[in-house]
Amino acid sequence: MEAASKSNADREVVLSRTVKAPRALVWKVCTDPKHIDQWWGPNGFSNKTIAHELRVGGQWKYTMTYVDGTVYPNLVTYTEISPIDRLVYDHGDWENPKMFQGSLTFTDSEEGTVVTIRLLFATKEARDETVERAHAIEGGKQTLARLAEYIETR
Repeated sequence: MEAASKSNADREVVLSRTVKAPRALVWKVCTDPKHIDQWWGPNGFSNKTIAHELRVGGQWKYTMTYVDGTVYPNLVTYTEISPIDRLVYDHGDWENPKMFQGSLTFTDSEEGTVVTIRLLFATKEARDETVERAHAIEGGKQTLARLAEYIETR
């Protein structure tokens, strides 16, 4: 993933949250489909992993289903994996597998683990459309809240 810079600021969405758990546990919950299917995505969505291979070049193919029954196909292709530190991936759907680049980073803090989601779009317009149409900022905040709740209530 490109390093964060002022030139990327208008093409990025960056969100962080501290989760009260050790980094190794947060990593596991973010990379094991039996866990990630339980919390990934904004409020009102459920997940179903179809295939998952955690390796560079490997893919996570899944669907997100909204409460109204609408199914959204998703495809993540891993481009960098640094266990318990960082995941970088291309994110899209089955027909357009590279809509944007994403990353999850995991950093120790006194309270647990800081999880940061970074989405990098090809253009400012693509970022703005995703923020408007898909409510990416609020959805990302809800996703991180669901992660924290999932871990902290187990």
